[in-house]
Amino acid sequence: MHIFPRIMQHLWPFRRQFFLSVTCAVIISFLWAMNLSVAFPVVKVLFENDSLHGYVQKQIKTYEDEIAHEKLAESRLKPDQLEARARVQKRISLASSNLMFASWVSNSILPWVPRDKFDAIVLILGVLLVATFIKGVFIYFEEILVGSVVQLTVNSIRQACFRAALKLDFQSANRIGTSTMMSRMTNDIEQMTATIKIFGVTMIREPLKAVACTIFAFMLNWRLALLTVAIVPVLGFLFHRLGKLLRDASHKTMQSMTLIYNCIAETFGASKIVIAFSGYRRHRKQFLKANRAYYEDCMKIVRIGALIRPVTEVMAVVALFAAMFPGAYLVLRNTNEMWGIRLANQPMEIAELSMLYALLLGTLDPMRKLSGTFTFIKRGIAASERVFEMMDEKSILPEPKNPHMMVRHQTSITMKDVSFRYEGGEDGEAQRPLSLKNINLEFRFGEVIAVVGGNGSGKSTLVSLLPRFMDPAEGAVLIDGVDIREFRTYDLRRQIGLVTQETLLFNDTIYENIRYGNPEATPEQVEDAARQAHALSFISQLPDGFNTFVGERGGRLSGGQRQRIALARAIVRDPSVLILDEATSAVDTASEEIIHRVLKQFASGRTVFIISHVLNRTFLDLVTRIVVMDQGRVVATGTHDELMQNCPAYRALQMTQLPMRDAA
Repeated sequence: MHIFPRIMQHLWPFRRQFFLSVTCAVIISFLWAMNLSVAFPVVKVLFENDSLHGYVQKQIKTYEDEIAHEKLAESRLKPDQLEARARVQKRISLASSNLMFASWVSNSILPWVPRDKFDAIVLILGVLLVATFIKGVFIYFEEILVGSVVQLTVNSIRQACFRAALKLDFQSANRIGTSTMMSRMTNDIEQMTATIKIFGVTMIREPLKAVACTIFAFMLNWRLALLTVAIVPVLGFLFHRLGKLLRDASHKTMQSMTLIYNCIAETFGASKIVIAFSGYRRHRKQFLKANRAYYEDCMKIVRIGALIRPVTEVMAVVALFAAMFPGAYLVLRNTNEMWGIRLANQPMEIAELSMLYALLLGTLDPMRKLSGTFTFIKRGIAASERVFEMMDEKSILPEPKNPHMMVRHQTSITMKDVSFRYEGGEDGEAQRPLSLKNINLEFRFGEVIAVVGGNGSGKSTLVSLLPRFMDPAEGAVLIDGVDIREFRTYDLRRQIGLVTQETLLFNDTIYENIRYGNPEATPEQVEDAARQAHALSFISQLPDGFNTFVGERGGRLSGGQRQRIALARAIVRDPSVLILDEATSAVDTASEEIIHRVLKQFASGRTVFIISHVLNRTFLDLVTRIVVMDQGRVVATGTHDELMQNCPAYRALQMTQLPMRDAA
């Protein structure tokens, strides 16, 4: 998976701020190397008690003498000594370039430098102070720009991740799990944020600082600087090996964090059961186990990360020693060769060597900072892989390329040779057995159909095929003679209203919860839907009426009130197909009566499906047909009286469960 190109897709709209931050980083790097170069004039004036004017004039005289000497040597060469002539001309060219630079310094810079040595030191320190202040200003603006780009980029990634999750089908969303989604959209994206910020600041600025120091060092003495740079491939190999270990450990850490999210969500999502059954110890143990696993995985990262900085610093000191040892030899022996190998154009002075050491030391600070961020970068890459992996999840319910125009349902709903099985889990679980087997049913528009059966009989799965929560493995579901897979899912679901056993409300006002069924509904339509659902009576008694917030999952309302809000939400949608999925199995008699009255008024002109373990007697006058299911098959269809006479399975359901419901 290519992480950086994916991140750049989200960063590209904010490229202007990003490139401005890179420009600031380039300026900061130049000022960093320039400040370190101050070591040369300071040593020259303060420790060697020399004058900068005198030093530059001496260098000009040296270069002029060198050019004259080389030209004399060239004149003595024979015409056929082409190789020797080329070497001499190369030395003349180099000396001429040095002479030109020294002359420019003498004419353009030295007139501004006092001849008094103390005044010169004061000027040098003043320039250093001003350059440091300017560098600080650019650091401030760079971090502001990077912070803006990072937050905008991460917001874009988070929105894209959330958008991708919303497009998933019901099965895929269940397979991934709410805790995993939460972990990836929070913890993993936070890891990404830290990494992108490190990349935008440290991973750009610090290498540029090291490069600037290296360039200045090469300009001073490329041979000694090359000895230092030679250690970089070895360091790169070590980082590659440690990086692979870090990324693997980071993946395990994020999986452990998902377990913690799952434990928290499961515990507090069922807090009533936990409290009622005093299950504190069990959940504490679960959390302790998940927390310990997270700790152990984190310690793997800590142990690997702890190696990086000492290894980097040791290698950096080795690299510095590789330049310091021969440099000291050249200065102390007043030569330009070591063991017969030429290491400088001319014998080095202590000021030049001090400047070289300062520049090489200037590369150590960026390397130290980079080694400290290596762990975070690898963790961020692992987090990015998990986030983009979820963004790449595709719904297993494809949209039609040429969708059929859907008009309001008005003829029939047909299930033809339908079979269905749930897909296996993420852990390689084998394909599950069929949940529905060879279903053939046809319902006329306007019917009220009850689908009954025991637990696991497939009744909810059967009706879930209608809004395409899943597609059949075999066969087809047709509405008015058209396979529902030929409709856009949005158009299909726009005609379906759903009321579930667990009434799911959002932490918003009653008005918005009802209007969720039809975002285009007017206030009058919302109020009319509440009236039809017999919810207007209790809403009008609330201090804020329709503007009352229902709380998390509707916790500020009673169960019956939540159910009526859910009914109003389905009514305002004005669906042609209404599904009540176990909507009456967990309500009291009063709520059941309300649902009966609502259906009696609302069922006209639409097809209604009532899913239940057993059909309550309250609804017998509404139901036109009953479908009995057992182990994924339709065992019988007919009216209540017909099934009581001809279907032992239906009769058994009525005899065992209905008396208990009536008694309750």
